[in-house]
Amino acid sequence: MAIFQYRAHPTRNYCRQRGVTFDCLADPERDAYRGVGLDRGQARDYVTPKVALGFVRAVRTGGAPGRPDPHAQRPGTFVVGRGGAVVLAHYNADPADNPSLDSIVEAVRAGAA
Repeated sequence: MAIFQYRAHPTRNYCRQRGVTFDCLADPERDAYRGVGLDRGQARDYVTPKVALGFVRAVRTGGAPGRPDPHAQRPGTFVVGRGGAVVLAHYNADPADNPSLDSIVEAVRAGAA
């Protein structure tokens, strides 16, 4: 599942438009984010060469990144195994700091075992 900081309707539309095949949950109060220790970003998180490169990469591959919000929710990626153990916990250092797809798939496989 994926948890978004938006209300239910925008979350549902986002996932439908992208053909997401798993549950997308809305968390506008950001309870889940606080529960795993994810805070809001700071302006300095958005003014880095790495973030600029990520923006350019998204535009070049057809993405439409939004206007940077210096107080946006800091993202993270978590994989929880069948028994409830956290198999992967990635706290983004900045908006462009996402774990590799290979590491996520590996964690999902480990969590399913």
